[in-house]
Amino acid sequence: MRDTRPIGSSDVRRTALDVTDALLVYCLKITALSLLAAASLQAAATIVAHMVGMQPSSVPRIGVDFRDWLGTALLSPLLESVLVWAAGSLTRSMTRAVWTPSLLIGLAAGVLHGAIHPAWFFGPAASFTVFAWAWLRWRDAGRSRHFLILLVPHMLQNIAVLLLQVLADRF
Repeated sequence: MRDTRPIGSSDVRRTALDVTDALLVYCLKITALSLLAAASLQAAATIVAHMVGMQPSSVPRIGVDFRDWLGTALLSPLLESVLVWAAGSLTRSMTRAVWTPSLLIGLAAGVLHGAIHPAWFFGPAASFTVFAWAWLRWRDAGRSRHFLILLVPHMLQNIAVLLLQVLADRF
């Protein structure tokens, strides 16, 4: 028989993001949260554009050969994580706040990605906000763990986007 009890506070605590989670579990939760945030913001922006009569251009395709995968799944996240690390370290020296620096880093990432193509603003803005927020929450966890909080979810997200593109091309 199926359990039909309402969701309780202990259920929420088991799935909530917490800095006491193991590093891999935390990275997987951050990846899921960043994918959800990026997809939601991208979908909302597309809906609003259609409502006001704009026809948004399609998002440029990423190549699917080995070099493109290497660049998208490893090199770009590595470089961008270093940039977020630098921006986060700068803001961390000025404030202990988490949300404001996270939003500013997300906005900057969205603008930089949007300079390549306007449709690339929304997803990266949401994702980098989540990445920066997670990184700033783990600010005292040690440098190598700290950097992995930025790098691993970003790499996993880029891999997921590439896999979705491959699947969309197949079907």
